[in-house]
Amino acid sequence: MTRSFGTLSRRALLGGAAALGLALSAPAAMAQEGEIKLGLLIGLTGDMGPWAPALNNAAVLAVEEINAAGGLLGRPVRLIAEDNNSTVAGAMRGATKLVSVDGVSAIIGPESDPILGLRSYAKDNAVPVISTSAGTEALDKAGGTGTFIYRTNASDSFLGVVHAKLLLDEMDQKEIVLVVENLEGTMSGANTFKAAYERLGGTIVKEVVLAPGQSSYQAEVRAVADTDPSMVFLAVGQTAGVNFVKQAYQRGYDWKYWVTAELQSPDFVNAAGVDIVKGAINPVSSQVEDSPSWGRFSDAYEARFGEKPEPGFYQAETYDAFIAVALAIEAAGDASGASVDAYLTQVSGPEGTKVISFEEGRAALQAGEDIDFEGASGSLDFDEFGNVTIPATRMLQIAEDGSWQTIKVIDSSNFPAN
Repeated sequence: MTRSFGTLSRRALLGGAAALGLALSAPAAMAQEGEIKLGLLIGLTGDMGPWAPALNNAAVLAVEEINAAGGLLGRPVRLIAEDNNSTVAGAMRGATKLVSVDGVSAIIGPESDPILGLRSYAKDNAVPVISTSAGTEALDKAGGTGTFIYRTNASDSFLGVVHAKLLLDEMDQKEIVLVVENLEGTMSGANTFKAAYERLGGTIVKEVVLAPGQSSYQAEVRAVADTDPSMVFLAVGQTAGVNFVKQAYQRGYDWKYWVTAELQSPDFVNAAGVDIVKGAINPVSSQVEDSPSWGRFSDAYEARFGEKPEPGFYQAETYDAFIAVALAIEAAGDASGASVDAYLTQVSGPEGTKVISFEEGRAALQAGEDIDFEGASGSLDFDEFGNVTIPATRMLQIAEDGSWQTIKVIDSSNFPAN
């Protein structure tokens, strides 16, 4: 069944501002001694800005549920959000403030480039940093207990296989032109896709690299046009992506586009123009919609914010990270970063009583049970390097009205890891 998400995305971006205020300035009543602080460090501005309200909403919901259940260790929880400007420098500034000034127990949210810049900082300061959207393959073997680095979303190494298999098996696309922006996150996604696509029988006709920050990509457009492509794979950020597709259209090229998650937002559609990008497809990590954990989260999110959470906006992954950290603090009986790092993988399985909420998990811990937190995004069974996999993939396509619509959901649980 086709489902429209575009209208919901626009409402999330506009309506999320009110919830954003909850994270940026906690009420005075919460500013009391003894509170436990959790940090949200995301790109409120920059290329990742379109995702910020949705991620913030998920964080707000998690902290509200924790406080409604009595807080952590009998203490209230305060959510503090910082803007990393979608950059490494911004991440360092934000993390330093969250740790040195605010004294957070964990930092949740940084994207690919920002979290790579925080790897040493996390360990040196004994504060867990958990990404909810970083796909970079540089984290494939860089995290896990003792490193203070984790992520609740799938790696590009796995997503590269997803892109390759869907293009080959679902689209019968045996050849493609690859256009990639020279950034850590986009290069990582492009490289893993290229390796998987060629290994599985596809052909990269040409690879064109875009330098970040340029206003003109006319030379790159001509390079793509020389191949007369049947489809163009865009692994680029919002600004470069908009400039590239508009300049290609202005030269008379009406190409079919397959895009990565960086472009899956109403902002891209609105800035580029529906006539230019309609039909573009993006596969995103998805949840098993009939699972109890997803159903409970989805209903709670809708009740709080007036709309369903959306695939590809990392709401479930962000919510899960906050709940997992909270359960680690409860299990440890201590809110230090070192305790969170030591207990995070213990409360998320795969052994133990399965729980799908903070309240349920704390009750089991108080009863002396080991627990396995099953997240809204899927299993949070971190491997030795702090990585997880995804149970399903949703193919989204830009419709005539500019909305992103689900055209198919594919079981990706049996896809090869890389």
